[in-house]
Amino acid sequence: MKSIILISVLSLILGISCSKSDKPGVEPGVSLRLAQQRAATLSDIRYDLAFIIPDSLHQPITGQEQIDFQLKDTAQRLVLDFKAAPAQVQNLRVNGQPAKYTLANEHVIIPAAALQAGANRVQIDFTAGDGSLNRNPDFFYTLFVPDRARVAFPCFDQPDLKARFRLRLDIPGEWIAVANSAVQSQEKTTGRRVLQFGETPPLSTYLFAFVAGRFQSETAERNGRTLTFYHREADAEKVARNRDAAFELHWQALDFMEKYTGIPFPFEKFDFVLIPAFQYNGMEHPGSVLYRAGSVLLDESATQAQLLRRASLIAHETAHMWFGDLVTMQWFNDVWMKEVFANFMAAKIINPSFPELN
Repeated sequence: MKSIILISVLSLILGISCSKSDKPGVEPGVSLRLAQQRAATLSDIRYDLAFIIPDSLHQPITGQEQIDFQLKDTAQRLVLDFKAAPAQVQNLRVNGQPAKYTLANEHVIIPAAALQAGANRVQIDFTAGDGSLNRNPDFFYTLFVPDRARVAFPCFDQPDLKARFRLRLDIPGEWIAVANSAVQSQEKTTGRRVLQFGETPPLSTYLFAFVAGRFQSETAERNGRTLTFYHREADAEKVARNRDAAFELHWQALDFMEKYTGIPFPFEKFDFVLIPAFQYNGMEHPGSVLYRAGSVLLDESATQAQLLRRASLIAHETAHMWFGDLVTMQWFNDVWMKEVFANFMAAKIINPSFPELN
């Protein structure tokens, strides 16, 4: 990710810092106070999410969600993050029973009386917010960094509350979809396709990701490791010209990181998706790295500097699988640390390939 994320995150922190009179969960955004209170009481969080993606941009994306978690005690109400209008929550049940709730200042607030110490389950029918879904006529992609998962669905949107995610997508029949984990099963009906993805390892909410739309794919294998990239590029010669380099740079980075850290690649798969006009050069979601298409698919006249930037970008996002995704910041004030480590490792990875450059 670019350093602009750090600037926006710091602005967020400074802008929502709590005064002594603030009550946890009532101020907009994700405050440090709220995050600390939830981290002290919540554990073993699991999201089971289902989204229905309509054919038309003019129709809303609807969702169903089941959140399972362990609660230390019921001394506090439960505060979920959801930046939404009241009508976007249609139904809410807690432990199998309809429950009262309040939707205020970007939060769904559930009273303590509805909860129990130990295992709890919250089920919500909702309309997803489009602000972090980046919808286009024939594709869309999520971008939840730094705290924008709460725009799309109710969640505990803080980096230290890692959770396991299961995802079900109901998409137009001609589309394909990519997420953090592999497809476990799919059903085809008239004009529709329903995909069930496997459960992820523990992830911060900003690293949960999925993409769907009209994409083409390229796959390659080396030493038993398969990589796939997805793209929307109409120029077949451009894809063919960059294909081998895109795979080779990822393989080199993965091999280096595994040997350097002594830790095998910590996630199920390594797919990457090339997005036209993506907001950043890259974003490091496990199993579904997103890149700006033009940063990977270079023109035939690409300069040495452009080749270096591409290699650095790929090495940087790959290093994030270890620094930032496996080992994750506790709070947003440590964004700089994962970015510095990713840059440091990227330089070590690509230096042998560019000996004439400093």
